[in-house]
Amino acid sequence: MAESAITLSIITIGCVISATMLVTAIYPAINRAASSAVSTTVKLGERIETSVEIVAEANESSYEYVWVKNTGASQLAHSDIERSDIFFGEIGNFQRLSYDADLAPAPCWNYSIENDNNGNGRWDTGETVKITINCSANIGSGDYYFKIVLYNGVSDEDTFSI
Repeated sequence: MAESAITLSIITIGCVISATMLVTAIYPAINRAASSAVSTTVKLGERIETSVEIVAEANESSYEYVWVKNTGASQLAHSDIERSDIFFGEIGNFQRLSYDADLAPAPCWNYSIENDNNGNGRWDTGETVKITINCSANIGSGDYYFKIVLYNGVSDEDTFSI
């Protein structure tokens, strides 16, 4: 009788140690997987709520102007807009332009919110941003390409003739 109590105790202690080791090994992996799923869901939700549409283009000597409307449900801060990628140039010969608030050195771009409806300085839904591109040389006639890629990968592009 005493022998079976000792055997049962040893088996119980072994099971508790094994269960503890299993939980210690698996819990961090489950926690990382859950954290990755939450992070991915947040980023996907952000992309779903973000949308832009190019509405017009115009040029004046060495400057190109492009108006882009925020058609999504999210608002964008200045830092979000400044992290955008702008591609511009003749079709087949375009390049990525750097952001520069002073428009120098060319080629570069900056922006202004045309209709800040609530005065909060953010690019809200329904508001339009005017992107000014300094090309450093007069823009000649031809077919041109423009693409804006926001910080989260949402983009719009257009081709137009001058």
